[in-house]
Amino acid sequence: MPSRITDDVIGALQHCRLKAYFQLRGEQGTMSGYEKLLVEQRANLGPAIIEKIRREYGQAETVNDLNLSAARLRKKASFILGALLEDDRYAVHFDALRKIDGPSALGDFRYEPVLFCTAPRVRALDRQQLATRAVILGRLQGGALPSGGTVYLGRNGARTNIRFGSALAAAETLLHDAERLQRADVPPKLLLNDHCQICAFRDRCRDQAIREDNLSLLRGIGEKTIKRYARKGILTLTQLAHTFRPRRRGKRADTPLTRRDHALHALAIRDRTIYVLGAPTIPEARVRIYVDMEGDPEVGFIYLIGLVVCDGGRVERYSFWADDEKREAEIFTRFVDIVGQYDAPRLYSYGNYERTVIARMRRRARRKKPVDAILAALTNVLTIIYPHFYFPTYSNGLKETAGCLGCHWTEQDASGIESVVWRKNWEKTGDPSWKAKLIQYNLEDCEALRRVCTFLAEAPNSNANGQSDETLRVASVAQLDKLARTVTWSKFAHPDFEFVNKRAYFDYQQRHVFVRAKTRRKRQSRNTGRRHWQNRDLRVTHRVQITATRCPLCKSSDIISLDPKRRPKSVQTRRKRAFDLVITPGSIRRKVIEFRAIAYRCGCCKQCFTPERYERLTRYFHCFMSWFAYQHITHRLGVRSLAALFYETFGIRVNWWEFNDFRHLLVRKYRKTYHKLLAQLIAGPVLHIDETEVKLKDGKGYVWVFANASATVYIFRHSREGKFLHQMLKDFRGVLVSDFYSAYDGLPCLHQRCLIHLMRDMNRAILDHPFDQELQSITTPFGALLRAIVITIDEYGLKRRYLQTHAKAVSAFFNALTARTFESEESKALQERLLRNRERLFTFLQHDGASWNNNLAEDAIRRISNYREDVGRSVKEAGLTEHLVLLSLYQTCRVRDIRAGSANLNRSVSGVSA
Repeated sequence: MPSRITDDVIGALQHCRLKAYFQLRGEQGTMSGYEKLLVEQRANLGPAIIEKIRREYGQAETVNDLNLSAARLRKKASFILGALLEDDRYAVHFDALRKIDGPSALGDFRYEPVLFCTAPRVRALDRQQLATRAVILGRLQGGALPSGGTVYLGRNGARTNIRFGSALAAAETLLHDAERLQRADVPPKLLLNDHCQICAFRDRCRDQAIREDNLSLLRGIGEKTIKRYARKGILTLTQLAHTFRPRRRGKRADTPLTRRDHALHALAIRDRTIYVLGAPTIPEARVRIYVDMEGDPEVGFIYLIGLVVCDGGRVERYSFWADDEKREAEIFTRFVDIVGQYDAPRLYSYGNYERTVIARMRRRARRKKPVDAILAALTNVLTIIYPHFYFPTYSNGLKETAGCLGCHWTEQDASGIESVVWRKNWEKTGDPSWKAKLIQYNLEDCEALRRVCTFLAEAPNSNANGQSDETLRVASVAQLDKLARTVTWSKFAHPDFEFVNKRAYFDYQQRHVFVRAKTRRKRQSRNTGRRHWQNRDLRVTHRVQITATRCPLCKSSDIISLDPKRRPKSVQTRRKRAFDLVITPGSIRRKVIEFRAIAYRCGCCKQCFTPERYERLTRYFHCFMSWFAYQHITHRLGVRSLAALFYETFGIRVNWWEFNDFRHLLVRKYRKTYHKLLAQLIAGPVLHIDETEVKLKDGKGYVWVFANASATVYIFRHSREGKFLHQMLKDFRGVLVSDFYSAYDGLPCLHQRCLIHLMRDMNRAILDHPFDQELQSITTPFGALLRAIVITIDEYGLKRRYLQTHAKAVSAFFNALTARTFESEESKALQERLLRNRERLFTFLQHDGASWNNNLAEDAIRRISNYREDVGRSVKEAGLTEHLVLLSLYQTCRVRDIRAGSANLNRSVSGVSA
């Protein structure tokens, strides 16, 4: 039988739903030392603050230990100390209640909650605790929710007022979740988090997680990531380990690694191997100083600084202890003096806490240069481990990492949290054993850091199978990549076999064996060194003579052609060749055109010249370049593959870099057509829109797609902001079909949201919460409604005459949805989303030709995805923009059912703008 919701249940639910479930069932765990310390501090804090409140309000205005009810609250006590609310579901204690002005069911006044907080400042958890009590109190006051509350902070009881704002909605959600857990028969799913290290059920949950091989054992994986893996069918660490694939670094391999690969971490745990990714380097120096600091998280000062100094082969250890906050500056000065004794030392810390402390102390230091030198020489070792080293441990904490390398601590329960308990015990009792325990723990941390740094410096240079200790081995991820991509052959036992095997390779036989056997190959090998003009040996199919009708200088038509053998040197010309393709319904053939220019002398100005057309003559004609664009856009062939294709098919050698000129010339020719297509889209009755991210060589950007049933246009923008849409679509008066991106909301036109997107999100919510009956009660009628509409579309098409018959069913669905009240978060979120987009989900019922999905834009986006896979990050903005113009023409041909590779390629593309 579940018990009532108490303060402990609400506090537990802030961290973990499973812990709250255990407490509702009355189960008891083993409290950690830190949790006992918090309970003790809170018990000691109450009497001092209560005494302060009594002095402030007077004995007559305060009431003690009141069982809350509406009748008792109407007595108008100014301050209620130690109030208790008990009913069938709740047994919640209030530190205090303060009367304020404002209407409520009690009269012209109401109460707001008061919280006693041990911390010197208000934390997010304290604000939420106060907000939950405000919600419970509001129910007692007839729904009058307090807008704020009062918090008394720390030992001095400093008072501060806070406003709740959105915290009230979060508190409502928290209490509804607690009520659902109260009724639940099955415990919630186990998810380990940062609170587990002080939880009373920590050992029980960890044992269960290890048995289940739970993904949450990895400290870096959050709940959202676990859900994303679950949708892919990955539920355990072993399954996650099998998904790891080594990735080759691209051309920008010098970019430092910043992310952590969870699959590789899981692989390290499965294989009990320390994997090294990339080429990590740790800064080194002759003098190495390993630093660890211990501080009080409540007061915010450091009381212990530990150092291990390695100067060559000499090792020295230092510990600087502060009895109270006043001596913090003294121990920091001693620390700076010790470091200043050495020439160019290198300091190491594990985490960013030490750097934060040193930067804080620098603001108060008189001599800032020595502190700046320390900050410049300080290395956070964790920033090297995080992207490069994967230890077979569930976290990258110093205890786990150094423990993996064989380090041990004298105290079995030694940890950062436990050191806070030891410090508080020393402050309370003055027992020197607590101080000795802290100093020993601090120096052991420094030694562990030293061991880790030594390993990090040696691991990249060790053998792939070298043993780091008796049980673990070190392996490079590059070795995994090499093993996965290469076939290893057994070594030959005899050197003669090795000699013969090397001479069996294909290239060796082509160059050394076959060339000796055939006369033609001999001749070709002798001619390889001669200079050979590209494409000069191709047979000419057409010969053209270029003439002129007037002088380009004086425009006179009195010109005389010159004998080719008597031309001046300034007008000597050679024969030029141009290449084109002739495409017919049954064939494609090469066209080699030889151009010859006639030289002229002007009878008026006496100048000799050649026709201007000869000077402007291009080497490749339009159909030739269009065939390149067709192969490049349609069949996704790269420029090097196209160069080989042109030579093998037509015998024409084209340098791969010349294809960039092809694209540039084609874009110049069809730029006007591109703008006409965009104008047609804006003037149309329906417009589909979508966007996707692309990675560039020098950054990133976004490609926006605009499409309808007759045209498609791609536009590049540097960001995903939709401000430019207001100017571009200011004259659009049709229906805009889009996804649920908020940038489209403010556009002054009719909207139709993509129902496929909505259906996918519903399906994902159902898979994530398969037992949520409230969610099923929304999605089931919505699916039936959408099915009936799609059946009508299949029979009659997108015609308003037939589709508007479903308007009554749509209205009935939304009216029923509005009238219902849901408890689960997912159901409430879906209800809010559907009602918010009510006028934008079924717009297509009232308009001809408007689609209920965004498939036209998504199909166009698929072309960008293919291009993104092909080029990676090797494209720049200029090249991408030109590619988008040609891609717009190709996609328009597709939606109009025009064969872009038909017999007359130029005509088919030009017909797009018709």
